[in-house]
Amino acid sequence: MSRRGAGATAVLALLLAASACRPDGDAAPGGGAVLRMLVPANERPFWLPLAETFAKARPGVRLELEEGPVPTDLRESLTTSALLSRDGAYDLVYLDVTWTSKLAAAGWLLPLDDAFGEEERAAFLPQALTAGLFRGRLYRVPFRTDVGLLYYRADLLARAGIAPPRTFADLETAARRLQSPPDRWGFLWQGAQYEGLVCFFLEVLHGHGGSWIDPETLEVGLDRPEAEAALAFLVRARSAGGISPPGVTAYREEETRHLFQSGRAVFLRSWPYVFRLAQREESAVAGKIGVLPVPTLSGAPGSGTLGGWGLAVARASRRPEEAIAFVRHATTLPSQRLFCAPTGFAPARKDAYADPELLAANPFLAELGKIHASATARPVVARYAQASDVLQRHLTAALAGLSTPREALAAAARETRALLGEAP
Repeated sequence: MSRRGAGATAVLALLLAASACRPDGDAAPGGGAVLRMLVPANERPFWLPLAETFAKARPGVRLELEEGPVPTDLRESLTTSALLSRDGAYDLVYLDVTWTSKLAAAGWLLPLDDAFGEEERAAFLPQALTAGLFRGRLYRVPFRTDVGLLYYRADLLARAGIAPPRTFADLETAARRLQSPPDRWGFLWQGAQYEGLVCFFLEVLHGHGGSWIDPETLEVGLDRPEAEAALAFLVRARSAGGISPPGVTAYREEETRHLFQSGRAVFLRSWPYVFRLAQREESAVAGKIGVLPVPTLSGAPGSGTLGGWGLAVARASRRPEEAIAFVRHATTLPSQRLFCAPTGFAPARKDAYADPELLAANPFLAELGKIHASATARPVVARYAQASDVLQRHLTAALAGLSTPREALAAAARETRALLGEAP
């Protein structure tokens, strides 16, 4: 069994054991209805105020928040196992932007088209809302959103008289000039074999004019020159004498954030949450950073990969009306304030980006709203998780020097076409 599978199985066993020891799933010990939802342990404290305000707004209904593992892949496995059982263990599903197609295709989510009309839908960022559609139906309502960004040390660039980079060539040149490894590297990114690597590669791929999977036609573009050039950039960045540390192939978001925040890098590709943390008083780079869209080959504004989390209702829920009511409650502007102001996460509502309270907590939101407009979603295909695994494996092989970018991408293209049912 893989490490991922073994970890998911162990955590699932603990959750199932806990479920067996509690009362009936849709009634509270003191009367009334109970809704259940799995959330990452590190987010649960920020969900509690939403649960409390919901209980006040809807007396007799309570939301129970179960702590799950922080790694997204483990929570995906747990969520899938719970929904597969169809026992109503969870009424609400807190799901990543890439889970929608898989869970909806399996018939595990309740369509929300009738519950959320056009006026309500218009309140959300278009890209975030579209990510909740599968085959034209709405299954996921966006709660918080993400987009890939390029952070840079504005003080170092200004001191050297270097303009913030708009192209990959500019980024390489500036990073090489300003780095002094191993104390300070030029460029940090998420290079471990997981979904974060796919997100960053797609940004570089789009920046080179390439594509991965067309969700409408299932056409695969990995074995084209644009894709080879994109992967060659990543390989070059972490090679000997490059601008990224050799260990970048083991880094995820938090490893890169800590290094950047401690002053040990010039550039960082990451998500919006980094901005607020990097501005804390104890941060070595507080007041010294700038943010840009990801670079491109031409210098035109880049397209960051769309990320984020949303809310769905399990088809097996015993309380679907109450669950829909919570989705509506959680996605109001007051609820977005409660959750996003203390965390620095990006809200999903349009009006949140001009909200004085949220802007006071996170001034970067004003700029982030513009960047979101050009975000690119990952392909909405039912077998997305398997396609991502294929791409991750071959990107990792190229980064490790086990294959050339051309060989890795040709193999990934063949496997992806076979997976999606295309002719070779």
